[in-house]
Amino acid sequence: MVDRKIYSRYFEPVVQPGEFLEFFPRDVLKSGDVGVRVITVYPLPLKRLNLCDSTHLNANLTTAESSEDELDDLDLDDGELAQYRLIPISDFALTYLAMPKGRPLMYNKSTQFEINTILDDARSNPAVEHLQLNEIFKWEDTDLYYKAKSNTDTLTAAYLAVFGYRFICELVKAFPTGIRPLCVPVTGYPGLSK
Repeated sequence: MVDRKIYSRYFEPVVQPGEFLEFFPRDVLKSGDVGVRVITVYPLPLKRLNLCDSTHLNANLTTAESSEDELDDLDLDDGELAQYRLIPISDFALTYLAMPKGRPLMYNKSTQFEINTILDDARSNPAVEHLQLNEIFKWEDTDLYYKAKSNTDTLTAAYLAVFGYRFICELVKAFPTGIRPLCVPVTGYPGLSK
């Protein structure tokens, strides 16, 4: 049976075809729409993105935080939602994620969190067991911005692995009676950040 929750340890689609999703915040939808019904689900196999190449940062990655860049490799068509997991393969960290610009994903009142490299030794990196911490939901072509830094020396290639699911959706004006849809965050938190 499918586990209907977000950020599950075992990576599977959060919903199946015919089920409903609600977005947080709701302002990403057109007025009058309350959510979506999933029509079908496609797998998105592992893709390795080199953040140092000419289509991304176009620079080596150093121990200083990089400039902000848009990760447009993950954009979708209208009416599509993606459930992605992002995993740094090279020895670097994603130090900032925002979707859209100015709405950071990995922060609380006083701390900016990072997604670090998956190391072989699980004792030194809890992300090996808890990859759900690297999971994002992306609606259509909402802009996704990132910053990164090397953990050790200068990197000429910094590979980020991305995989997930694409949901083809239709907008709904109301949910059927008795249905409580799963709510997924599709932008960074709209609260204030320091």
